[in-house]
Amino acid sequence: MRAGSEQTMAPLDGYRRMLRTGDWIRFYPLFPLVGALCAAGLSPRLLPVFVIFVLVTAYGFAVNNLADAAIDRRHAGKMAAGTNPCADGTLGRREAWLFCALLAALPLALALFMTPAGWVFTLASLAALTAYSVRPLRLKDRFGVDILCHGLMFGGLPFYAGYTLAGGAVPPLLSLPTAGALIATLVCCEALVVHEVLDYEQDAGTTPTTVVGIGRMGGVYAVAFLVALSVAALEAAAALFPLPLPVHAATFAFLVLYPVWGLRRLLPQVRSPGSRGSWP
Repeated sequence: MRAGSEQTMAPLDGYRRMLRTGDWIRFYPLFPLVGALCAAGLSPRLLPVFVIFVLVTAYGFAVNNLADAAIDRRHAGKMAAGTNPCADGTLGRREAWLFCALLAALPLALALFMTPAGWVFTLASLAALTAYSVRPLRLKDRFGVDILCHGLMFGGLPFYAGYTLAGGAVPPLLSLPTAGALIATLVCCEALVVHEVLDYEQDAGTTPTTVVGIGRMGGVYAVAFLVALSVAALEAAAALFPLPLPVHAATFAFLVLYPVWGLRRLLPQVRSPGSRGSWP
């Protein structure tokens, strides 16, 4: 009886680990929620937007695990951490594909009950997440394109989806919602570069990321450049559109402090004499 229970629990644990919820639940749902807030304020529509993009984001991480299974088997850190149940054999490819299909179908079904434009942007978010990980496109292996796609699939497209799901019309290019989507895209580009900088040693032998191509210090410079772009976008938006001072100040603080927090493990190395010269 105990053996049967353990066999039942193993796939359930695999499905849980496929979601990798701890990696994103406090960060990526922020962007569609801010989009929804811009369109509808504090509204009951925020809850379905949150649910839809929890499922969309979970799909993105699950399909990435499925597509990366062979690579992650050679990645000592990921195998030790047990983050990919497709790599360690807990889940087979068929179970993983069916799970991913369910995670993609549920948010599309929910979005049908909201707005047509919101459904289209939800679909676009799922398509970008798929193109990022799955062959033949697999944009995460393309120099520079990995960063742009990451920014769009977790930042700009979800922001627009949240805005339109909450009832907002598709905004013109020169508008405050478009500025918000641009800033969300830049922040999520930055998030990937920070991740690639932190994982540089392990990725160097297994994964052709952009930071592997430009070196770890090049990645730090890329983060600084993206921060500068996001702050410039915020200041331009504040000059062109009515932006409440508390929102302006809080956004500015987030844009500046987020990369410092993200790279905090590396700050002692940067400050230590001669350490920069030893970086790739």
